[in-house]
Amino acid sequence: MKPTLDIIIFVAALIAVALLADAWRSARHDSQQLAATLAAQNAVIQQANDRENQRDSQLATVLANIHNQKRTVQTPQQAAKQLPFVLPPLPLPVSIHDPDLSAPLPPGEPPSTSISIPQPDLVPLYDDLQDCRASTLQNDALKKDLSDEKSRSASLLHERDAAIAVAHGGTFLLRLKRAAKWFAIGVATGAAVAAVAHH
Repeated sequence: MKPTLDIIIFVAALIAVALLADAWRSARHDSQQLAATLAAQNAVIQQANDRENQRDSQLATVLANIHNQKRTVQTPQQAAKQLPFVLPPLPLPVSIHDPDLSAPLPPGEPPSTSISIPQPDLVPLYDDLQDCRASTLQNDALKKDLSDEKSRSASLLHERDAAIAVAHGGTFLLRLKRAAKWFAIGVATGAAVAAVAHH
């Protein structure tokens, strides 16, 4: 009877070691897989951040340039000179006529500048002004979308960090608990077989 009990204990210990080794191997494999996935995703996130930062920098430069140009134009005469440069490319040049300020104006009438727009320019100019309106609306929508996207990205990063924490703190322990459960079942089965063999 004693050798049979020793064999059962030896087999149970062997099963326990095998289960622990399997749990360790699986946990190590999962950890390596998670590390590879996270490295790949971190590279994608970093590239996206770099592209976004580059676009933001370029946009800030262009907007600062436009703001400086707007600041330098303070008078109607300066605006009349600069206006042709900010109009879209048109088939014919637009003529801007400043009034002759040396001639006296009727009392209470401000000096007025006239712009002569050739007829072929009307449709392209109208289309461009409508495109500007559409761009303004799209810009507002894109700002809101960007805000939502940043919020979504922050949420995804939080989920990723939570997954890392679970993977590092729980996976091996969960496998170890399962292995211990099966080991306990094996020990109980071995004890039951030993008890039956003893009787």
